[in-house]
Amino acid sequence: MNKNEAVQKLSKVARISVAYAEDLYDSFLPKPVVPQYVADWYEEIKDSFKYDLIDTINGIPYGAPDEEFSDFEKWLDDNNDSLTILVNMHQFGYEVEKEPRYTVKMKNKVGNEDYLVNTETNGFRFYNGIYSNHRAHTRKELEDADFGWVFDCPGVEVKEVE
Repeated sequence: MNKNEAVQKLSKVARISVAYAEDLYDSFLPKPVVPQYVADWYEEIKDSFKYDLIDTINGIPYGAPDEEFSDFEKWLDDNNDSLTILVNMHQFGYEVEKEPRYTVKMKNKVGNEDYLVNTETNGFRFYNGIYSNHRAHTRKELEDADFGWVFDCPGVEVKEVE
């Protein structure tokens, strides 16, 4: 029985709304919380889950000196419950863990501070006072845009935000 069938049956038997039945179901069987790269891997293979899971496990380059593990392969290897988590993702759904987000501000200005923003059309730029909605970035976003240096630069203030 999948989640949808269980929710429908619970709703009918308990004579409660489907929305309440979904909430009850989720409270008894919480969704696993996984890193984004695990969710990305799962979304690519979910239609042939059991076959691709086996292929992925068999394809991990254990003992190969030239091979590096992907983030997903490291997660599989380092996490004792990884297979259980993957099966639970397939059965119950999942949530992606929230990555820390950072604001990056130039230290040399007082008043109209210059923040690093993602303008989406012109990429990452330092601006003061505009694009206030685009100031929080994940470490991966910053590194992918070649702004990983801000974490080691004394001329900027990097602050973790909610």
